[in-house]
Parts: sequence; C-alpha cells; structure tokens
Amino acid sequence: MKKKFGIVICMLLTVSLITGCTTFNNFKNAFFTDKTSEIADEESGVIKIGVYEPLTGEYKTQGNEEIMGIELAHQLYPEVAGKKVELVYADNQSEMNAAETAIQELVAQKPSVILGSYGETVTLVAGDAVKANNIPAISITSTNPLITINNEYYFCATFAETKQGDALADFIYSDQNISSAATVKLKGDDTATPIIKRFSNRLKTLTENNDCIVGEFELEAVSGDYSAAIEGIKESGAESVFLAVSPKVAEEFFKQAEKAGLTDILYVGTKAWSDTEFISFVESQENLDVAYATDFSSDVKVTEMSEKFLKAYKEKYGEDKEPSDATAVAFDAYLMALEAIQNAYETTMSTDSETIVEEYDTTPAAKGAAEELEQAQKTGIPSGKYIRQALAELTDFEGASGAISFGGTNEATKNIIVTHIKNGGVSGGFDTIIEDGSEDKDR
Repeated sequence: MKKKFGIVICMLLTVSLITGCTTFNNFKNAFFTDKTSEIADEESGVIKIGVYEPLTGEYKTQGNEEIMGIELAHQLYPEVAGKKVELVYADNQSEMNAAETAIQELVAQKPSVILGSYGETVTLVAGDAVKANNIPAISITSTNPLITINNEYYFCATFAETKQGDALADFIYSDQNISSAATVKLKGDDTATPIIKRFSNRLKTLTENNDCIVGEFELEAVSGDYSAAIEGIKESGAESVFLAVSPKVAEEFFKQAEKAGLTDILYVGTKAWSDTEFISFVESQENLDVAYATDFSSDVKVTEMSEKFLKAYKEKYGEDKEPSDATAVAFDAYLMALEAIQNAYETTMSTDSETIVEEYDTTPAAKGAAEELEQAQKTGIPSGKYIRQALAELTDFEGASGAISFGGTNEATKNIIVTHIKNGGVSGGFDTIIEDGSEDKDR
C-alpha cells in the first residue's frame, strides 16, 4: 500500500407509457438505424460511444458532472482503432419509465460501449438491454452491486462501497495513530451496515484489539435530535467516529456536536461527503476535524494522467474550477472504453475465423461467430463480445483517478483517496488500494 503526504489525502419492473412521438423514434431506430448503421459507420470511419445520462430531471446536475468528464476525454482523445469517435446521447430524464425508452433508443444506434448512468435505478433499468445486445457498459458513480451481479456486460469504474470502510480504518490507525472509534448510522438504514461492519473489522485487525469499537450508535432521523448519540460518544471515550450518514445529516450532527463540546475528535465518512456545499461548510468550521473517502483529489497526483486531466479541465472550465470525483471517474471510463476498443480491434484483426469455429460445439453457433468476426474485420469495428473481454482484462490502467484493474471481473480495484480537512483547511493524508481478501501491504 502506498502512502502519500501533502496537501490532501490522497427489478425491476418497468412499464413504459410511450407517446406517439417516442413510438415513431423507436420505429425509426429499429427499422432504419439498425439496418444502415454498420454501413454508415464503415463509410464514415466512426465508432460510437453511448452516453446514457440524465440530461434533464432531478439528477441533471449530477449527470452533467459525468458528461463533463466524458466530453473532456473525448476532446483529448477523439479517435480509436483508426476511426473517429462519435458520442451519441440518451436522456433517461432521471426516472425509471423514461429510462426504458432511452436505453432502447441508444442500443438501436449500435454504440460499441455505453457510459453511465448517474442514478442507480436508471442504471439498473439499462442492464437487460446492454446484456441482450452484447454491448458493454460502464457505470461511473452508481455502485449498487445488482448492476454488475449476473451481468457480465455491465462494469463499474469506481470502487465498491464497502471498501471505503477498509480505507478509512487504515487512515485512522496508520496515519492518525488512533486506535479507538465509535460508529454512527441512521436508525433503520440497512445500507450503512455492511460498510460499518467492514470498517469495524478492519480496525480490529489493525489494532489487534476486538474492543477498539467503543460504541455503536443510531440517530433518530425523524426527530433530528442527535443528543443521545453525542452524549454516548462523549462517554465512550472514542478518539474517532465513523459517521456513516449523508452530508445533510452530518452537517446537522456537527452543529449539535459543537454545541455539546464534542469537537476534539476525528470524524470520517464516505465519498458521499465529497459534496461541494458540504465541503464548504466543513472548511468554514475551524473546530472540525473531518476526513472522507474519495475517488479523486486535485492535490494528489496518483498517476501522470491525474495531472493531464486536471490541466485540461482547468483550461476548459477555468483555473479557479475544481473537478468533482464524478467528472474524473467519467474521464477514466471513456479512456478505458477506448483502451478496450483498441485491444479488441487488434485481437479481431489478428484472429482467423477458422480458429473461432473450432471453439464451438454446434455448427450454427460456429457459423454465427465466424460471420460476426468477419463483419468486424470488414468494418474495423470490434464486436461487443471482444470489447467486453478486453475490458475485463484491463490491469493497472492509469486513469486520472488512479490505477484501475478489473482482473477478469467487472468490479474495479483502484485507489481510494482519503481527504483530510482540519481547522478549516486541507491537512494531509494518503491514498491506498484495497483488495478483497488481501493483507495490508507496503505499510
């Protein structure tokens, strides 16, 4: 595990009510686009990458952060496998019913890879379509395990939620020399339970003390009165608190904790805390000591691409602008898509169709695979099956948000950066890579 010091630590049932206009679009895509897209792409030398995001609706702002990263990467790297890359967009409108139509229209345009979406529900909606059409997709910030479980065509470009527990425990113990903690979650919030368990188990292993978790508290969400938990933490003697709650709840908790005199303590949270407004609040509170997991920090250059991304971002959006985690990971998702397409292209062009035939037990399957390969060789556009395999084989891919590996799976192993804000300013910390079942290395 490498350590950095500096300014920062580094389903679903969908029923779509389709209007007359949308029906025409589906008809057009199904009966015209499908039959001509491969010919058009061959003639124009275009490879399509789908952008499946909420362009409108409740999550428009978050979707735009991901789109900014995709478009910035496309601006820097507009070609792959000797062809121009064209971004094709689908607006899922931040809601389930619209998402069903949006993904079908996007699939009909035959993109080589689909990127997105922000929002777990609309991402889950897309699962069946990408799998049925053999189009690999990369989720950027949606981490619900149901997206990737039993769907080898959906990849996740960020780390699994529970791995943050390991990273935060590592930071507390190894960087801050703290050996005790309390945990806090909202009453009835079962989604916080797995990450709290992982955090607790990791800290017990590091400290070699099964009693290092000195308190487990729940907040009454309805009343908004957190005094019982605050008093319990004070009595427990905890040196740190894993506050597994949203930025909104955390902000109110901090206000009440300050009034109660519970300020001389380190609070840690998940990457949900990497919210611009929440960070501004934390930095305005000189008595707060806060750290949170994140994909990206402008102050931690974990790869050469980190610096290149940041420079390009500031040139495009302004020197005083800071990219979000989502923008950095979306940038990486596009680059991983290009890497996979290029690798799949090279495999496609060097593969003999006769060797493909030998891999199949039945004549129809062998014939279909051979025809698919020959078509890909003719157009210079690799099939989704080859691209999916190339994505799964990516190892130590150097993105803006760190080194990313899939290791034969569709779940990323990558850097988790811990950002530390103390006394109103960024203090310092480290970045780490957490692998399931692995021991703490290079500490």
